[in-house]
Amino acid sequence: MNPSPTHVSLTQSCEVKIQGGWRRVTLDDAVRHYELLLKRCPACHGRVSINGAYSGPDFRKTLTHRRAHGGCPLKPETYSGTLSPHPQALA
Repeated sequence: MNPSPTHVSLTQSCEVKIQGGWRRVTLDDAVRHYELLLKRCPACHGRVSINGAYSGPDFRKTLTHRRAHGGCPLKPETYSGTLSPHPQALA
């Protein structure tokens, strides 16, 4: 059972397109159950991939934007300070 979206932190989650709708899941669940499905950032809705070790209890996965932009607070190295949708946001 997937946790409620209110219990999944933005930094350790992504949204996965399942049966035409977006559902927030943990990065672990995205890799384990939805590896081949389209994924987007829960903050800016840009396309993302999941990087990191895919096995072992102590390995953390990270969300990586396919294309960086200045409007996503989950990417502090490029964040401008103002949240804005990704220029190539997935609907």
